[in-house]
Amino acid sequence: MKKWLLIAAVALVGTGCSSTEPVMTTYMLPMSTTANTAHNVSNKSLLIVRPVEVAAHLAGTGLVYQTSPTEIVEAQQNLWGEALGKQLTRRITQDLRQKQTKFWPTQLTPTLSTAGVPRLQVRINQFNGVYTGVAEVAGEWLLINGNGDLQTVHPFTFRVPLAKDGYPAQVEALSKGVDELTTQLAQSIK
Repeated sequence: MKKWLLIAAVALVGTGCSSTEPVMTTYMLPMSTTANTAHNVSNKSLLIVRPVEVAAHLAGTGLVYQTSPTEIVEAQQNLWGEALGKQLTRRITQDLRQKQTKFWPTQLTPTLSTAGVPRLQVRINQFNGVYTGVAEVAGEWLLINGNGDLQTVHPFTFRVPLAKDGYPAQVEALSKGVDELTTQLAQSIK
């Protein structure tokens, strides 16, 4: 009996030592690769880019993947390095500065007077990989004029094929979806 207990104890210790802890990986959306050029801000109208709103299922720390038409999972080991809404707000602001010349997009800050300044609001409903081999970026954006009146609402859906399997490819494809979104925005607000 003692022999079996000793064998079981050695087996348990061996398995505990041979297993590896799961590796946690954090991701950030890459910023646009468009070259920064000096802009004369003084002759441009401000455009307030309001904080991007993300759907509740995207507001966690893990990347989201759709496994079937009705199921999604949030990764436990593949996490966003910063809140998704903050990353998207910063990326949209930076991209719009490069892709159009009418406005100087800036993020909302407490010290900035917003009276008479147009605002852009982006809502993201889908920002995930999909079992069909694409990344999907979907939602709507609203442009509100300086008087607070709604000028336009545009729903959007972009599906970008994943170059290969895995979360790094998903993040790259999602970034390309954001690039398509900001191109659409820039063309619409000129």
